[in-house]
Amino acid sequence: MTPAEVYLRLAMIPGMGPLTAERLLAAVADPAEVFTLSMQHLCAIDGIGAQRARRILDPSLAEQTAQERAHAAAQGIRILTRADDDYPQHLLRLSDPPLALWIRGTLVDSDRLALAVVGPRRPSAYGHRQARRLAGGLARLGVSVVSGLARGIDTVAHEAALESSHGRTIAVLGSGFDYPYPQENHGLLLRILEGRGAVISEFPCATRPSPGTFPRRNRIVAALSLGVLVVEAGQRSGALITARMAGELGKEVLCLPGPVDRPEHQGSNRLLRDGASLITCLEDICEELPPLATMLRHHGPDMDQRDVQASPSPLTSRERDLYTLLSDDVRSIDDLVTVSTLPASTVTATLISLELKRLAKRQAGGYVRAS
Repeated sequence: MTPAEVYLRLAMIPGMGPLTAERLLAAVADPAEVFTLSMQHLCAIDGIGAQRARRILDPSLAEQTAQERAHAAAQGIRILTRADDDYPQHLLRLSDPPLALWIRGTLVDSDRLALAVVGPRRPSAYGHRQARRLAGGLARLGVSVVSGLARGIDTVAHEAALESSHGRTIAVLGSGFDYPYPQENHGLLLRILEGRGAVISEFPCATRPSPGTFPRRNRIVAALSLGVLVVEAGQRSGALITARMAGELGKEVLCLPGPVDRPEHQGSNRLLRDGASLITCLEDICEELPPLATMLRHHGPDMDQRDVQASPSPLTSRERDLYTLLSDDVRSIDDLVTVSTLPASTVTATLISLELKRLAKRQAGGYVRAS
């Protein structure tokens, strides 16, 4: 039995994490011997216990593994284990690198220049706008954008990267490929695969998402990247877990500042207080990550300003005037009519036009800037 087969069989066992597997493998001279040990011997190994021992000795495990390989191959999924030469080397810096990875799409050499972009599932208009601006700018520089395919900032980051003509993005799942989460992002997953990028999971295809799978996903997001950019985060945001894991790996943690009286920024502002690098633009990011500085010089010093000013299509003078009246705070149509002195019908039509151009977003009570 090859080392790759051993790793994959172990990865197929529910509850068999990388650290437990390492203790198991350390108890034998030949990795394949773990499947021939006695029940008593297995139970004596720290962290195994009777339930895991029975799963290791289950005679159907070999067939389950073969079926998993066939099921993955039918979906175009490649399985890599720690024994494979093209296993991502960045992940080996983890204290618990995944035993195996399920990968759709392609990982390329340029993905070593990657940055994670993370934030909440329910971002503010400010967070949405900044994530789109910075992730899109990074993609145009040639930086691969890594995130977790979750709602909110993850979705914005992936989409912004795909909008760039040469952008790449890598999505890391907190589930197996049969149950991508959230379900509404299945279309985004397909767009990543049709475009330029990859989708990765460390879980067998039939693994459903659970509270424990998302922190495991977050450590992969951190490990694949040069650093982690936290767009915004509340006190209990999962983005803080990714930032902490990046710090433990010796990677840069970058944060945008936010209003001190807004709960959605309390976690990210605390990261800044604790030593994260404050950034507001692409140039700031490249100063903190020297490998990216050359890329910024190649594209020109005004790259970030072009990102700020770029819009999907030219604005009319009326659209521009109304856009300047919008901010992160909701403004009612009545208020916009009063300030702009335009008829209500004109304001409504112009807001709809801005919404179609993804520059305005309708919320309860009115509109805010969306990009």
